[in-house]
Amino acid sequence: MVRVGLSGCGAVSQLYYGPALRRLAGEGCLQLAAVFDPNPAPAAAIAGPNPAATCARFEDLLGLGLDLLIVASPPPLHAPQTIAALQAGVAVHCEKPLALSVDEGVRMLDAAYLARRPLSVAMMRRSFPAVRAIGALLTSQAIGPVRSVEVFEGGPFRWPVASPAYFTRAQSGGGVLRDMGPHALDLLSGWLGGPQLNSYQDDAMGGVEANCRLQLTYGAVQCAIRMSRDWARPNRYLFRGASGWISWIPYEPDRLEIALGDGSCGVLTLHKRNPHDATALGEPEGDFATAFADHLREVVAGLAAPTLATRRSLGLDTLELIDRCYAERRPMEESWRESPALWACAS
Repeated sequence: MVRVGLSGCGAVSQLYYGPALRRLAGEGCLQLAAVFDPNPAPAAAIAGPNPAATCARFEDLLGLGLDLLIVASPPPLHAPQTIAALQAGVAVHCEKPLALSVDEGVRMLDAAYLARRPLSVAMMRRSFPAVRAIGALLTSQAIGPVRSVEVFEGGPFRWPVASPAYFTRAQSGGGVLRDMGPHALDLLSGWLGGPQLNSYQDDAMGGVEANCRLQLTYGAVQCAIRMSRDWARPNRYLFRGASGWISWIPYEPDRLEIALGDGSCGVLTLHKRNPHDATALGEPEGDFATAFADHLREVVAGLAAPTLATRRSLGLDTLELIDRCYAERRPMEESWRESPALWACAS
């Protein structure tokens, strides 16, 4: 039985890791052996009816013979906790963002190599059937050569943060780009290859950004990305090709829309395959929470035949791009702030 520990019992653990771990424990896939959080109340809630130890200190986790540690602590603790666990001989699955900078990420990768232990990052969208289908469709040029990509992710901020410190660089390393960017930029690199950064704008104004805009080029493909914490707009990835388009909502693991040059248009619903029948279709993949549990199941199964992490598997290329965006940031163009006429009306 794989013995799993959890460090950090905040919102992401309460909403996703806790339910996923309970589900996988019920399947006999793993045992939740111990949890840690400096606040004992959420730690006890995650441990719940499971025979899991509630550790008073992070260091106590590392002496319990764990096979895997999930690091879901605040981002400033990702690197030190991950490195300490690897040095103790424990494999690590780290919540995104992996680190607050590419330099921290490199130190984590180096620690995994020295310890010869697996290290993975929670880029769970990589395993979505829709994401894999988009990759296959783009590779086969089902919509012809891709000409442009438009991405919008975000909306009014509703994540149940525990403290206003979440909205500081010290706690989160940035704003919406550091939060949502790892997922979006990682997927785009997986589909299209390495990007060139043309421009980056945000509204940080000395704090952390609530809105940002990126212009990237992937070979000949122009890509416009907008992320927001206050703009209510449909989330979508839209790929325009020479003979059609693909549209995907990033929180739907198993569905996408596609239109082809012959005028046909429809919704694809992707299904699990029966492992005993390569031609049979089973049940749909389901919702986001189910996809989260499926991703964690893959991480646990991978311990049986471990592979060492790489820069790409950890998304260090994406961290490097985010660091570059922040280094080259320019103020976002905002008409309400720049127009004297609008200021006069407001006053």
